[in-house]
This record gives sequence, structure tokens and C-alpha cells, in this order.
Amino acid sequence: MKFTHGSTDTTTMVASLTRPTAGRLAGGALLLALAAALVALAVCLGGTVRAPVAAAGTAVVVAAAVALLALRHGHHSERYLAAATLWGLGAAAAGLLPTQQVGPLPVAQLAFAIGELGALAVLLQLLVHARAGSDDPPLVVDALMLGSALATAGWDAFARTGHAGTAGWTAGTVVVLAVASLVACAAIALAVEQPRLRIAATALTVNGAGSALAAVCFHHSSAVACVAAVVAAAGGVVGFLALPRDGVVRHGGQAAERAARRLETASLVPGPILLADLVLLVLSPRADPVLYGMYVSVLVTFTVRHAATARSIDRTTAHLKFAALHDALTGLGNRTLLERVLTGPDHEQSLVLVELVGLDDVNDVLGVPAGDAVIAAAADAVRTVAGELGGSAYRTGGNQIAVVLPGDPARCLHQARSLLAAIATAPGRVEGAGRFPLTAVAGLTTCPVVATGDVMTPFVQADIALRDARHLGGGSVSVYSGTVAAEHARRSLLRDRLATAVRDGLVDVHYQPIVNFATGRVDKFEALARWDDPVLGRIPPVEFVAVAEESNLVVALGEHVLRSAVRWAHEAGVFSVGVGLAVNVSVVQLQSPGFADTVRELLAQHRIAPHLLTLELTESVFLGEDSPAERVVTELAGLGCRIAIDDFGTGYSAFGYLGRLPVHVLKIDRSLTQSLTEDVNGQSVVTCVVDLANRLGLTVVVEGVETAQQAAICRFISAPLGQGWLYSPAVPRELLGEQLARTYPVPELLGAPDGERELTAN
Repeated sequence: MKFTHGSTDTTTMVASLTRPTAGRLAGGALLLALAAALVALAVCLGGTVRAPVAAAGTAVVVAAAVALLALRHGHHSERYLAAATLWGLGAAAAGLLPTQQVGPLPVAQLAFAIGELGALAVLLQLLVHARAGSDDPPLVVDALMLGSALATAGWDAFARTGHAGTAGWTAGTVVVLAVASLVACAAIALAVEQPRLRIAATALTVNGAGSALAAVCFHHSSAVACVAAVVAAAGGVVGFLALPRDGVVRHGGQAAERAARRLETASLVPGPILLADLVLLVLSPRADPVLYGMYVSVLVTFTVRHAATARSIDRTTAHLKFAALHDALTGLGNRTLLERVLTGPDHEQSLVLVELVGLDDVNDVLGVPAGDAVIAAAADAVRTVAGELGGSAYRTGGNQIAVVLPGDPARCLHQARSLLAAIATAPGRVEGAGRFPLTAVAGLTTCPVVATGDVMTPFVQADIALRDARHLGGGSVSVYSGTVAAEHARRSLLRDRLATAVRDGLVDVHYQPIVNFATGRVDKFEALARWDDPVLGRIPPVEFVAVAEESNLVVALGEHVLRSAVRWAHEAGVFSVGVGLAVNVSVVQLQSPGFADTVRELLAQHRIAPHLLTLELTESVFLGEDSPAERVVTELAGLGCRIAIDDFGTGYSAFGYLGRLPVHVLKIDRSLTQSLTEDVNGQSVVTCVVDLANRLGLTVVVEGVETAQQAAICRFISAPLGQGWLYSPAVPRELLGEQLARTYPVPELLGAPDGERELTAN
């Protein structure tokens, strides 16, 4: 762990002769003047001065002045210098006034105690910051515990060695021992928490111990006191120079765990010290009320420490409990908490399972952090609305939120729609996400008052209703019922049967001809999947394809259809006569690894000219620029395959990508084809699309051609190809030869009078 000031490592303090500011010049000058005054006072007092002690204090004041003027400063530097100056003045006062008293208290002891207060304040502040925001017990409590034990043992040791005096001396000694012990133990606790500060902590420990020894021995052993004062001064100077200028940085992660273990080990030290002192007291008892009082202080500090530990454990437990029952991103309850809520409710309530729709666009364009911010905003909106309705919200999945509301589903249906409306406002709360619409769907069910079976049954039912709502579109709410359950059971059975059918190759391929309006000949076939299940009967493609997309079977299904369609068309001689084949490809297939390699393999295996294979895609593939699917499309076009846009005229229908992407064919959706004979505007739209496609060099295929009149209009507006029941439905592979040999009727073009063209057909 490094302590930084800007970009400079300040674990150790490096002197740099910087240009002093006016404030520092004034402060340094003041301290130098103060040191000079102390020297002058010592000269005046003459023999009554304890010269080494006074000199040590004065030297520390001078050192503080020099440091103020010459050393690089950080946020805490002035505090350190102030603490050092206070110690120096205390030591100087003790040396200059060795026999004076303040009331009953000797000046020497009082001065040393006051001098240590600066160091104590600095260390306590560092200790507090070292555990700021942590659930661990404050380091100050550990320092108090260690300090009380050390002061008690120190008093007993001094008393047994014959150091005794008046009541004032005793009181002064107790004060000095208490303050000095706290300084030493605070320094030790700081070194245990921050091993990089061992040098500074050791020096300050020496300072505290030396100050205590100097104060206690000041009258009885003046030589010892003088040496102790000099050692204390040296320790203080080194300690303050080695402390980080910008304070300490709180540990986190494994470093914090290691520090906590070290501190627990260090906390075992007071026990043996006190035990040895108690054994000594038993072997050599003496009546000492001060010692007994200090033992009481030890018991108090130990009690405070254990209370702080218990409180820390309670806080940690509460945080762990909250984390175990709540979602970290949104702060909502999680699925475990929801399960508790659903266990034995005492009143009727309903469960709404909401799923966010539209997050993929946010994640793809703005990134996952923005998507998470939108989820958090949506969760906050749901929490607010649910709270107003007397309910509670829970996050049960990546984009799912469950809400428990009071009342039956009939009452909660309108409230569920309010939740969806609130979610729609979430992107507006996140910078840059407002342009992405966010919708939601919801499943609603009742929670029985008397729980039967699994308590999560309502959740399962709400999930079934949610799946039904997905089919209804964004903003829909579906209520769980017998019909919904039956449809879900059918989808589940269909999913299982489809997996078996895909695995065993039981999904068939039929071929619908795409006819040239001008010649009546088949230009290509579109391969369409067909499935007749022995149990469920004939399943419409729109149904089993949707199930395949929901159950991740669409890649396997698509590959089976592609391989089967190409193989059977090759065997029927479709490619050998120059007729093409069109196969639908989903976005998921394009994004699956190796799809382009599969196409390349099929072309090589059956020796097919690439331009005879058309891959039909939906417009959604091209919505995101430089998407993985778009890159695969470009690669396939590079092989020579033709790329078609299916169902053009629905959904986004943007022309912007047609100029930048390798698109060859536009397939006009059947809804526009129907408008050719029903709506004049519809004719204009189709005419514009065909004209634009022709100008861009694209081939147009008109889907859903069912009448001769529609075919005539298509030919008149220069649409080259048509597909629909007017010509043929999709036929099994056995009839491919018949379709290849067939020529369909060609519609005639008739001119209208007055320069207007009227379109009819035979």
C-alpha cells in the first residue's frame, strides 16, 4: 500500500529544498525565535536547569523550524510539526523548571504529559482513518486496551523499584504513564495495521517510552531522566519525519484481512503481561490503591474492546445478511428474499413478473455499464411505484423484476400496467440512453394465502404467464390461467418434440417457386421448413420456429434445413439447369461460429456456383453497423452468394444500409402486395420501392402474389420476380422436377386512354 501525494510516492519522506512560502517563513522564524528565547532563559536560570532535557526540547523546536522551512510538505505535515513542537516545548519546560509545581502536580511530569498529547492526537487521527468505512473494530479501542495494560504494568514496575513520592507525584506519574503508554500502543497498532510504517511507529514508541521514563525518573534519577529525554527527542524527530505526509490509505481486500489477523495476534500481548504482573502481585503482595485503580481501567478498556468487537460482528452480519438477500446492482431483494415473502402470506396478494425488453441495443451501443445503469433506473422506478401501491420489488434475473402486490390479479392488472409505464421512463434517467426505447412485458398470478406444495409455485406460474406475454408484444400483461397453462404445456411438449425431430432429421423441406413475370419460368426456389410430428400433427412454421428461437434450437434447425435443402435441390437437378435456391437464415445462425465455413463446405461438396445460392435475411441484421452478423454477411457475399432482404416493407425498412452493404435482392412483403389492388397509395409505395431497387441494381421479388391482377401490376411496374399461391404453394422435393419443367401464364400489359395507364391481366 502506497501513500501518495499527487503522483509522488511518500511512504518515506524525502527532503527537497523548495522555495518557502510566506506563511512557512513566518512560522519557521517564530519557532527559531522561540528556541532562542528558551536558550536565553536557560542561560539566565543557570544551575537550576536540567540542561540535557532543556537542550533536547529546544533541539526539537529547532528541528521543527528547519523542517517547516526546508522540507516538502503534504496535507498532514503541519500537524506533525505542531506535535513535534509541542513535545519540544514540554521537554524544554521540564528542563527549565525542574522543581516547580502546578498545584500538587510537578511541572516536569505535567510538561512531558502535555508534550506527548500532540503525538497522541496525530496517531489517533491516523488510526481512525486507517479503519474508516470498515466494519472492523476501531483501532483506537485496541490502542486503549494495549495502553491500559502497559500503563498498569509500568506503574507496578516503577513502584517496586522504589520510585515513589507525594500524592501529586503519584498523580503526575499516572498521567504521564497513561499518555505515554497510549502513544506507544497507538504507534504499535498503526504498525500492525500498516507494516510500511514500522520505522515511524518504532520511533514514536521510543518517544513515548522515553518520555515516560524521563518524567518518572526526573527527581529520583536525573541522569536516567536526561538520557531518556534525549532518546525520546530523537525518536520523536525520526517518527514524525517517517510518517506519511498525506496520512494513511485504508486497506481493502486481502490486505485488510491480513491486517485484521495481525491485530488479533497483537491483541494477545496484554494478557501475558498482566498475567505476569498478577503472578508477581500474588507472590509479592502490596497494598497499592493506584495499582488496583489501574487494574479497573484495564477491565474497562477490555470490556469496551469486546463490546466494539461484538458491535463490529453485528454490523458485518447485517451487511452479509443484506448482501445475501439483496441484489448488488439495484438494491432490490433477490430471489431468496422473494421466496421468504411468498412463504405463508397472511393476506391475499399477487405476483407480477416483469421482463425488460430493449436492453440489448443499450449494451451493444453504449456498453454494459450503461445497460446496468438503465436496469438500476428501471428498478428504482419499479420500487417507487410498488411502494406507492403497498407492494415490494425483487430482482430475480438479469432483466427480470418481480413485484408482490396486495390484492387479487383482477385488481392488480391495472397496477401491473403502471409498472410497465414506469419502466419505459428509465432510459431517460441515464445519460445517452434516452434514444433507446425500453419496454417490458409482465406475467401476473395469484399467491394463495394457504401455501400448497412449493412456495415458488406462484413464481413458476408468473413465468408461464410472462412467456405468453412475450408473444403478445411489448407492453403486454398476461394473467396466468388454465388456457395460458395449456398453451405453455403445448410449447414445452413442442420444444421437446422439436429437439428430437432436429436431432433425427425429421423436419422436412418444401420448395416454393419464384417465377419470372416476363417468361413464366421458375427462376429459383425458396426452401421452407415443414414439420409433421407423429404426436402433435402438422405444426405451422411460425409456431415451431418461434419455439426454436426460444429454446436455442434455431441454429441446429437452421443448419439442418440449409444442408437438407441444398442436398435435395442438387439431387433434383435444380442447380444443373441454372435455377437458384433461396434459404432463410436467422441472425442467431449468422452469429454462430463457423456458419460461413458451413456454406463454403456445401458449395464445394455439391459443386454449386455460389450465385445460385441466395441467403434471405431480415432487416434486423443490418441495424448495428460493424456487427458480427454484418461481417459474416460481407464474407458470404465475398464467396459469391446472393444476399436477400426478406419481408421488406415491414419493421424498420430503412434504405440507408442498401448502399453500404452487399445486398442483391429485395423481397417485398405480402402486406404491400395485397395493397396493390386495394389501395392507390399502396401501389405508389410498391412502385417507388421497385424503381429505387432497379436504380440500385437490386432484384425485386414480390411475395404473396395471389391473383392475376397483382401479377399484371407487378410486371407493369417492372418487378421481375414473383412468389405466391397464384403460381404454387411450397411443394415437396419429389415435385421439383415438375416445377422445373412448368411454364406459368404471363400477364399482359394494357395501355389506358388519355395517357393514363390501367393495369389488367388475362
